[in-house]
Amino acid sequence: MSAISGDLKRTFLITLVVLATALGVYALIKVINLLFLVFLALLISIFLSFFVNFFAEKLKIPRGVALAISLVLLLSVVVLFVVTLVPVVISQGQRALEQLPALAVKLQEMINSFLSKIGSDMYVEVDELIRNAVSKGGAFLSRGIFAAVGKGVYVAMEIFVLIVVAIYFSLSRIDDPTPIAKFFPPASREKISWVYVNIIKKLRAWLMGQLFSMTVIAFLYSVGLTIIGVPYSLFFGILAGALCFVPYIGPPASTVGPLLFALAESPIKGVWVLVLYAASQTLESYFLTPLVMRHQVKLHPIVTIVSIMAMGQLFGVLGVAVAVPTVAVGQFLFEEIFVKSVAK
Repeated sequence: MSAISGDLKRTFLITLVVLATALGVYALIKVINLLFLVFLALLISIFLSFFVNFFAEKLKIPRGVALAISLVLLLSVVVLFVVTLVPVVISQGQRALEQLPALAVKLQEMINSFLSKIGSDMYVEVDELIRNAVSKGGAFLSRGIFAAVGKGVYVAMEIFVLIVVAIYFSLSRIDDPTPIAKFFPPASREKISWVYVNIIKKLRAWLMGQLFSMTVIAFLYSVGLTIIGVPYSLFFGILAGALCFVPYIGPPASTVGPLLFALAESPIKGVWVLVLYAASQTLESYFLTPLVMRHQVKLHPIVTIVSIMAMGQLFGVLGVAVAVPTVAVGQFLFEEIFVKSVAK
């Protein structure tokens, strides 16, 4: 009888654990968007706090005034960028898309002429490939735009919450671990404070380093493509800088457009575009990336790519943008809290 009651108790406990785990996973799925918004707000506040701390300490003014000055300056830079560069970039992007059909025909003629010269019977339909790619890309963008419009109110609320939380984080000292450490037992507060401070340092180093890297790559591509003679160099340069935010995937993807336009004019220009890509990747790998990764947890390329794909599926473009810092923080927490505690 006691054996039966013991089995029942064990079964009950296992069932309880399974249900509790399922409930926890369900709750996590429901609040994961909220957690993602909070993390985005944290990243924005870390960026803002760099300027807020500078003005507050140098000018000896309250953090609220320092935040107001920082926001005015950053908004001025954004407005200047929008007024001077964005119209040109949009115009070049539109013209590049309009020229894709003619570009496809020209590339097809060049490739098939080359194949016939070497005695090949192959026939490549480049225009069909590009037309299908543009069609699928347009359909994808249309679905995204209609989905965004359909959820317009919800998106507006998310942006409002994001801004409010980011400003609140910026007004408080985001570097100060005391508010977080208070939630933990006194014996572990020193460790928690150390972990928190290091996470903020790593995120700030990553964010500032990425922005610097993106700016350098955008400048190099724009100038390099202009020198080579590739049309729409500013558009492709800005695109290369933006895609630099996505490691391993972004840089080669940003080279496809200028490479096609260069090849349509001259194979030599195509070679020079590849040289520019190789030079920029060398600069990024040996100079910019060490600068960005100096204060970071280093991630394996496979882990990085998988995390980018997973975050992209979950959260779209923004998920791709913050995949690396999210996984880096997770790995740092795992190593500091779990691995080192087990080692002890």
